[in-house]
Amino acid sequence: MPSTYERFMEQVKKVHTLASVSRLLSWDMQTYMPPKGGTLRGEQLALIRGEMHDIIAGDAMGAFLNELSSPNGADPVRATNIREMRREHDRARKIPKAYVEELTRVTSKAKSSWSEARKNKDFGLFADDLKKIIELKRNEAGYVGFDTNPYDALLTEYEPGSSAESVGAMFAPLREGITPLLKQVLESPTQPDVSITRHPLSEERQREFGASIAKDFGFDFDSGRLDKSAHPFCSGFHPGDVRMTARYNEHEPMSSLFAILHETGHGLYNQGLDAAYFGTPCGESVSLGVHESQSRLWENNVGRSKPFWSRYLPKLKATYGGALDDVSLDEFHFAVNAVHLSPIRVEADELTYNLHILLRFELENDLINGNVSVDALPETWDAKMERYLHLTPPDVSQGCLQDIHWSFGGIGYFPTYTIGNLYAAQLDAAIRRDIPKLDAQIARGEFGELLGWLREKIHRHGMRYASEQVIEEATGERPDGTYFVNYLRDKYAPLYKL
Repeated sequence: MPSTYERFMEQVKKVHTLASVSRLLSWDMQTYMPPKGGTLRGEQLALIRGEMHDIIAGDAMGAFLNELSSPNGADPVRATNIREMRREHDRARKIPKAYVEELTRVTSKAKSSWSEARKNKDFGLFADDLKKIIELKRNEAGYVGFDTNPYDALLTEYEPGSSAESVGAMFAPLREGITPLLKQVLESPTQPDVSITRHPLSEERQREFGASIAKDFGFDFDSGRLDKSAHPFCSGFHPGDVRMTARYNEHEPMSSLFAILHETGHGLYNQGLDAAYFGTPCGESVSLGVHESQSRLWENNVGRSKPFWSRYLPKLKATYGGALDDVSLDEFHFAVNAVHLSPIRVEADELTYNLHILLRFELENDLINGNVSVDALPETWDAKMERYLHLTPPDVSQGCLQDIHWSFGGIGYFPTYTIGNLYAAQLDAAIRRDIPKLDAQIARGEFGELLGWLREKIHRHGMRYASEQVIEEATGERPDGTYFVNYLRDKYAPLYKL
């Protein structure tokens, strides 16, 4: 007869397999599903997520967890699976199944209305659905419970242990470090020629060039693919099935390239999870903050570095067939690291990127707490954009409609991008201590040792450690935001001759 733990794990694997099916349906909805398929897709997803909720929150799961409440500490896999399912069970018990199904239906519809609103630059097409989402997420916070701020109950879904207070404290030193540096950079007489990055390039060639680098990084296209969507993303259903997307603008080819490099970072993490533990917490990524550290590291610390472009600028010139032949490595490296005030988050430089996140963090906190209404969101967004970045978006598609996150209910997601930036800088410093010849390897297009380091230190552990512990185990230090501020100073001071 199977043991209690074996029967428990049968249910755990069932939940995680259903979750992978749910992610597959969501991926299809954002890539190939016909526009009129949204209503049925909402019902399909609601059914699956309702079934998942029944298992996670059910009495049987509770009984298993009670019987297994004292796991064998000598077995970290067993301990991790029990601990994480206890956390999921405790949260799910507080949330009604009907709420889970309703949120799924509403967000399935909202993804379509957001896409239509963005395309038509008409916030009104999305406003009613967003109002429903905000109200539902307020209800979720009430079900889960919180001490002082309902937003905290939503943040912890993406980055366990975080709060509005802790995120606010994280932004404070960044503002202090970034604001004066940004002023110096913008006022510097030394400025790059960004026009050299904007020579038109067809969508097909952009995709081919980006995919070739993803392959060089180590992304296995026999276990993954690259498709097109309105907003770039990566979904992992299993280490053997990881799917990335990008969007393309003929006149902004670097935008798609860095989006592909970013999603490749996510994809490498998903492919690096231990397939032997698929369907269990030990086979899942630890948090979105750690996930973002992987994407930002490959996109920025690697993809915007001078050694990287010493390797790939000649290849890009060949792709263009002559348009960049007179451009030097120094000119191009400076251009792809240009600091410019842009309303678009995914096109922001590393120096201003976190100001975009700060804006969103403050807005969604205010939306949940009722300090800003959905109807006032466009004008409030523009006011904050003027405050932090000294510009006003030309329309709502480049303002409050530019991101997909709120349409799928991802309230509390945005701060993980900044957490990821902080983690990436600290990981980069540790990697360079352990791989002193990293720049030479990058310049030769050799990424195996870097990927191996990340697989060993981050990917293979799944959820064995909490996110901050993962960073400490990998780097030997508790998470420390000064690494990121120092990284920015070290990069931009020589470029702009400060």
